[in-house]
Amino acid sequence: MATIVKTPSGTWKALIRKTGWPSTAKTFRTKRDAEDWARRTEDEMVRGMYIHRAPAERMTLETALKRYLREVTPTKRASTQIGEHKKALALIKHLGKYSLAGLSADIVAQYRDARLAGDEGEDGKRVPRSNNTVRLELALLGHLFTIAIKEWGIGLPPEPGRAVCG
Repeated sequence: MATIVKTPSGTWKALIRKTGWPSTAKTFRTKRDAEDWARRTEDEMVRGMYIHRAPAERMTLETALKRYLREVTPTKRASTQIGEHKKALALIKHLGKYSLAGLSADIVAQYRDARLAGDEGEDGKRVPRSNNTVRLELALLGHLFTIAIKEWGIGLPPEPGRAVCG
């Protein structure tokens, strides 16, 4: 059973302590939101489907990509390393401020469409990107999510990149 308390700042904090699971807490603006979240989370724990999402909510895509470039990219060929750094710059520019948990398939699809339509060049004209360039950027995003889940232990919802680039 969750404990829901009002904080001095006027928000509501839900705390779940369940045997076999880490203690989980989250703060909400309304008591109803706290109750709904607690009910859903406890239900996921009972069904064995709970994923601890706090690290994914705190880590931005920019932070994750920088870690990926620091830890994973050096294990690849030199030509691949250069390409990944360029692709990462585009991803950081457009999606870097999103948290990993906040990055949805819809946001990734908008990114894809914007990149295919093109970026503004130095002369003010739109410079469209090739399909393959965008595909490779999305592949990097997908591999980042795979590494984050499998090696970094970050609990994430289904991979947004897969929903868009297959």
